[in-house]
Amino acid sequence: MEPTPTLIIDKAARIIMNSGLEALTISNLGNEMGVDKNQLKNQLKKDDDILLVLLDCFGNEINAIVQEITNLGIAPETGLQLLFKRLYNLFLLKPYYLTIIFDKGQLERDDAIKMSIVRIMNIVETYLTTIINAGKKDQTFKTSVTTKLLVNKILIGFRMFMKDEQLVNEMILELTTLKKQNNDEGY
Repeated sequence: MEPTPTLIIDKAARIIMNSGLEALTISNLGNEMGVDKNQLKNQLKKDDDILLVLLDCFGNEINAIVQEITNLGIAPETGLQLLFKRLYNLFLLKPYYLTIIFDKGQLERDDAIKMSIVRIMNIVETYLTTIINAGKKDQTFKTSVTTKLLVNKILIGFRMFMKDEQLVNEMILELTTLKKQNNDEGY
């Protein structure tokens, strides 16, 4: 089986959801894909390269959402609502993105990963800035609060909401692991 980017993403997501981010290694990915880890070495030099593949896909999905909403030419308020509905649905469908974003070991990760996350955040911040400025201009959003502050407040609120979702996902993973251990031990 040829290790295509789509297959790498699918199997990496499965590892994250079943075993956690710590288990996402080239060796485990090779096992999950049914290929020797050396076959992956052409595309992935180190474990963090798997995250880069996932983050690149995530960035492309965020960009596609923003472009789609922009192309609709809808009112700022509707655009704002649609953005967060689409983001929420994306995280529901692909909760492994939340695991990556809220990775506690992110500070120790490769600089390329940090830059990739910043790039994704910039896509959303730029779009929110555009929507809010358009809403202020047409008087949909009547406020004296600066656009930058509004963007930050909105993103902080959404981040906190999604952190709760991610914590639920972690609890489900822990419960699944405990259940499996209990079954293996005959309880």
